Amino acid sequence: MNVENAIFSGIQGSRFHLAEEAPICQGRLRGEFGYNAVTPAAAAVLSGTYVFSPDFHQATKELLQEIARIRSIIPEDSVDCIITKKAWQYRWTRAKEKTSSSESTLHFGQYMAGATSDTISHFHALKSSIALLRGVSLSRWSRGLSVMLEKEFGNNLISKLRAILLMEADFNTSNKIIFGERMLNNARKYGFAYDEIFSEKGRMAEDGALAKTLFCDISRQLRIPAAIASVDAANCYDRIAHAIASLVFRAFGVSANASKTMLSAIQEMKFFLRTAYGDSDKCAQSTVEVRTQ
Repeated sequence: MNVENAIFSGIQGSRFHLAEEAPICQGRLRGEFGYNAVTPAAAAVLSGTYVFSPDFHQATKELLQEIARIRSIIPEDSVDCIITKKAWQYRWTRAKEKTSSSESTLHFGQYMAGATSDTISHFHALKSSIALLRGVSLSRWSRGLSVMLEKEFGNNLISKLRAILLMEADFNTSNKIIFGERMLNNARKYGFAYDEIFSEKGRMAEDGALAKTLFCDISRQLRIPAAIASVDAANCYDRIAHAIASLVFRAFGVSANASKTMLSAIQEMKFFLRTAYGDSDKCAQSTVEVRTQ
């Protein structure tokens, strides 16, 4: 039990609060944008009518201005948030994981087997679609199974283990379909993203390094604020300022309800961890915030 508490203390104290350092998650901006960014201030940013105060954080201001520019080009709610039976089966018939666990006991094997049945696949896809369209998250989506993985084979010292959180399989699949596939396809359609070419046969690491250097040179010479970052938002939910994420999702055509479904589940996960491992005052405050937005 002491080992378990130490592990969860590290996860809760470090990982799930890293994004809270972002200016939009603090002070007056937190009050204006909240957690899910479904407030009038967020709507004003997306429409390009938000009035920035003189002391507004400069980097955050530039992000919000770029979000408004993207929304002016990409139509609102242009990403289809209904997951069809065919799309669900396509995902699960190609799943490569042989073993996986979840607190609800709904494992990968169930969905992989269900993909062979039109009736079961339709039910699974419909359940996720309703949640996305209504802006609600299933209660089990807010629970996860913490697993410690070996960084080095055979080395099981706690200091050498990596903590990961396994969330529900259908929750992850829904997010990958909506945010990792359809939203990115929408971004490519309107010229905001390009196909990744460095995994093609015959490509070398030098090709990627050269492209990175050229990108930085062009950005500097044209005096365009830009950065290159490695971000795995499809699977890592703990290091993203969710108000910014919500605005970005909506700028690229995802509906406010679909964004709220994903982010609310993560917020409730934080609430559960705070309940289990203390910090009751912050827990109550976060619960009120998420359920009123």
